[in-house]
Amino acid sequence: MTVHPLQLVGGMTISAIPDMAKVVFSHGLTSTFRDGFIPLVTNFRTFKLAAQEVKDAGTALDMVLDSRVMAMQDITDEFGRHTAFERGLTALSSRFGVVSLMAPWNACLKQFSGLITMTNIMRASQRVVEGKASARDIRSLASSGIDADLARRISLEFAIYGDEQNGILLAKAGDWDDAGAREAFRTAVVREVDRIIVTPGQDKPLWMSTELGKTVGQFKGFAVSSMQKTMLAGLQQRDAATLNGVLLSLGLGALTYWAKETIAGRVTSEDPKVWAVEALDWSGLVGWAMDANGVLEKATRGKVGLSYFTGKEISRYASRNTAGALLGPTLDAASDLFQISGAISAGDFKQSDLHTVRKLLPIQNLFFLRTLFDRVEAATGDALGLPDAAAAKAR
Repeated sequence: MTVHPLQLVGGMTISAIPDMAKVVFSHGLTSTFRDGFIPLVTNFRTFKLAAQEVKDAGTALDMVLDSRVMAMQDITDEFGRHTAFERGLTALSSRFGVVSLMAPWNACLKQFSGLITMTNIMRASQRVVEGKASARDIRSLASSGIDADLARRISLEFAIYGDEQNGILLAKAGDWDDAGAREAFRTAVVREVDRIIVTPGQDKPLWMSTELGKTVGQFKGFAVSSMQKTMLAGLQQRDAATLNGVLLSLGLGALTYWAKETIAGRVTSEDPKVWAVEALDWSGLVGWAMDANGVLEKATRGKVGLSYFTGKEISRYASRNTAGALLGPTLDAASDLFQISGAISAGDFKQSDLHTVRKLLPIQNLFFLRTLFDRVEAATGDALGLPDAAAAKAR
């Protein structure tokens, strides 16, 4: 049993802003603009045709399957008929990706990165055939399971059936006669797209597949996958694309921090050290390392971890209690329930307890509704005459 994502992931789309840097991280600035942004702006009709090729390969289908969000929420491996209530929650989850704008975001970014990936695979394959392939071409193709023979076959099929329109390569892989080349090409595209737009998969440790592991590790699959697909991949890649991707990721991470704090009605810090740590955290570059740091900060009240140097707790962990930071959101929610029941029983219900009640409501964290929930919470507290924490201690 795990806490339902409708309560917690309303800000996923804002958190995903650094995804845009992952395309540069993998393919470099030149290819991203030449094969992606320029065709998108100058030849959108052909761009859409090429994007359909990405869908035909079996990815960028999030508007229908919402596969990335479901994988990040760890609710893709449930089997059985379940109760009507559970089936209703599952249906709501599958629609929530559209409401939160995460599904269209994922679909667009996967189509964009898939188009660049297809272009680079076909161009690298052509260079292999011509004997002009660089070490990076060979390495990139090999990492996608394409050897010299498959590169030759892919290049041949593209020469027969493919098309190039204003710099956009249309593979038209559905028409290829060589089924092996088509399968290798599409598998490579899906693999690379799921690596660029990090989608948790089999890279999670086995303990996270147990019932207890799924409870403790809920929402942590993305951090684990990001460590494998971003940080470790970058350490192996070690080129200009990696450097550009890291710098852009940090910049977009800082933008995410500003957006999150602004939407929540909080004032951003004026300390550059805080901005640097927040940019690193929201960038996703170091994966689960920042989760480990957050747990240490909670367990030691800031005596160990990056907050020791900044003097401020990382914003992503600010609203979590110690149990929730270490043992997952389900334990966090259980702790909140006990806090609420204890406050009601003791007749000591405060404004902070009302906020805890609000955190348990569905869609309360949806980024474009958050301000409305904040106002309703404040008005309810005033109507009930609830004291804040400081006033309650002074009584």
